[in-house]
Amino acid sequence: MNYRQIIADSWKYTQSNKRLIIWFGFFSCLLTTTVGVGYIAYQFFAFKSSYLFTSEDHSFLSQVVGFIIAFIKENLSLTVPLVVFGVIFAILYFLYPTLSKAAAIQIIARNKNGQKAGIGTGLRNGMMSFLPLLEYHLLIKTFGFFSILLEMSFVLRNLGPVLFKIFLPIFILLIIIGFILTLLFTYTDFYIVIDDEPIFSAMKKSAKMVIMHWKYTFLISVLMLIIGLRIIIQVVMVFLIPALIVLITGYLATVTLPVTGVIVGGTVGLIALIGAAYLTGIVEIFSYTVWTYTFLAVTQEKELTAREEAEVATEHEEIEQSNLEP
Repeated sequence: MNYRQIIADSWKYTQSNKRLIIWFGFFSCLLTTTVGVGYIAYQFFAFKSSYLFTSEDHSFLSQVVGFIIAFIKENLSLTVPLVVFGVIFAILYFLYPTLSKAAAIQIIARNKNGQKAGIGTGLRNGMMSFLPLLEYHLLIKTFGFFSILLEMSFVLRNLGPVLFKIFLPIFILLIIIGFILTLLFTYTDFYIVIDDEPIFSAMKKSAKMVIMHWKYTFLISVLMLIIGLRIIIQVVMVFLIPALIVLITGYLATVTLPVTGVIVGGTVGLIALIGAAYLTGIVEIFSYTVWTYTFLAVTQEKELTAREEAEVATEHEEIEQSNLEP
């Protein structure tokens, strides 16, 4: 398996499939990036309003709740449409990213194997593995890096630095465990989507594949860096968008009409949000393609057993070694 060729082919495939980027990259990342901006904005103002930076005795959450109640009282006609929009957005956020991943993997794998598969084919077959994939994501999300960061910020903000220092070794241990699980379960999504494996069977096979194919450690490290690149881009954009909105709106509000500042800040923020979602969507589809090609290549290789004759095993190892060379 030539990892350089896989990455090159994956980038070429990604660049030639704009519809795949739009439907299963851009729209999915638009939802996740929007929620990410909300999370970061909330964390920023929550820390700013906490005892760490102010002597006020009320939390930012109480301010948000008070603002929502006041807004409902003053704008009863807008309450129902906003609630409906919020419910629809929440449903899309919790369901569509998983569905888009399943559909994208289906399309990429079928195209790789010479099948003609478009958006409709991907959605139709992706729906078949949607529920198991959603269950797996909910199961593993607890050990996600950002989930642990949110837990750390909650402890620091509400329980104080003393207890935070006590819990810090636990959080570090959870981060290490999360990284190990992420590595071991690298191929779980693909076993579920491509091979229709049950969740725990897919997790078991993924862990076995990672352990048995130890010669691909470098390749896996490269792929992990690709995923890290996507995360870094998303984090930068998530921090950048609310910063742009706050800075532009605040500046214009001091030198001109507040309404103008809000309009300009909102427009800039929307453009930045769309740009961030599209950029992240490209990297998302690229990473799906790299992982899918790697999964298909690795699962096609024969595993040697203790009963293999020495000559057969040696021949197989030589072929495998030649495939690893760039």
